[in-house]
Amino acid sequence: MKKREVRVGGIYCAKISGRLVSVQLTGESPYGGWDAINRKTSRTVRIKSAAKLRFEVMPKPARETTCRTRK
Repeated sequence: MKKREVRVGGIYCAKISGRLVSVQLTGESPYGGWDAINRKTSRTVRIKSAAKLRFEVMPKPARETTCRTRK
């Protein structure tokens, strides 16, 4: 992704520790990049660059979305 395409509050599929996980961006980091919450583990992570983000995940009301479903 490009930096200009990223918006705070959005839910994205990101590559963290070699795995694709769903994260929600909570704000911009004072050190660069964004602060986010891993939606599976509820841990905070820092996304250092937009290259870590793959695509925006659209929430579905009936079930939890994962990074494997890109529909």
